Amino acid sequence: MGKTVNLEGIKADPVFRDFDPEGKRFLDVRWLPQKLNPFMSCGIRIGAVVIKGLPHIKAVAAVQMMLEDFEQGLYLDKHTIVVPSSGNTAHAVARIAPAFGFEQVKVVMAADVPASKKEWISMNPVVDFVGVGGGKSVEDRAREVARQPGHVLLDQYGHMGNMRAHEKYTAPELVSVLGVDFSVVAIALGSGGTAAGVGRYLRTVHTGKQCLGVRPALGERVPGARDEERMKIVTLPWEGVLDGIVEVSRKESFARARQLWSAVEPQPGPSSGLAYAGLLRFLRGREELKGTTVGFICPDKADLYSGLFSAELDTGQGLLIQI
Repeated sequence: MGKTVNLEGIKADPVFRDFDPEGKRFLDVRWLPQKLNPFMSCGIRIGAVVIKGLPHIKAVAAVQMMLEDFEQGLYLDKHTIVVPSSGNTAHAVARIAPAFGFEQVKVVMAADVPASKKEWISMNPVVDFVGVGGGKSVEDRAREVARQPGHVLLDQYGHMGNMRAHEKYTAPELVSVLGVDFSVVAIALGSGGTAAGVGRYLRTVHTGKQCLGVRPALGERVPGARDEERMKIVTLPWEGVLDGIVEVSRKESFARARQLWSAVEPQPGPSSGLAYAGLLRFLRGREELKGTTVGFICPDKADLYSGLFSAELDTGQGLLIQI
């Protein structure tokens, strides 16, 4: 690295402090009205769990993973960090990397990442985008780049700090905002870290609560989420701590997100619509959940997906709410 860095200095960095979940109440809940909750007559309350005080849910994992790697000495003599990402993890890493002494962040992204999100990340002067070609996957290309001298890989798909972050911070916050008596939470599956961390916490601390994973239908893509095939790159132990998996189409994910805009602020992104749609499907016909509280996590906002919403949905699609 170009400068001497210590833990005290990292934690004193103003950008790092804004991304650090330690000591923050970074989740809040928006209770859905009847038009968005078809199970209200059964006494079921549905809460949309939104992020506050952090840019997105990936900030929680990025901080934890980088702190763990720093404390293990993995950043010694390294000037460049390499991160494969669909967007939000790369954004968080790019923002806090200078606090760890990195001079450059090399971001490896798939071609289908929205241009608006790529432009948002490129605003960070330390970012350099790496192309993917030759039949390589994003992850294989990232590992290849990370083998260069002075480079180090941050692999969110296999880094246990990703899972530990959400077990340590997100899960207790979730219980706090939904209430200790909630029965089910639905989480979109991307890197698997949020669902795995929350699921493991619930199994060990709050037994009886269900953690539901929601993913796109096979062959379909929702920003920030992965279908069954694309989840195969994830080596985090997410499957063993979930109580069920629901699949939702891409179009329904976008339409449900747009429906949420009528009652939820900040406006949820497409992976929030995915989690919401999956929860609704899961609740159908489950008499045992009458009179309970359930929720789903909204991991980021819709701001950077405007072009995708316009391309995916007709002008009025999703505005007329038919649950």
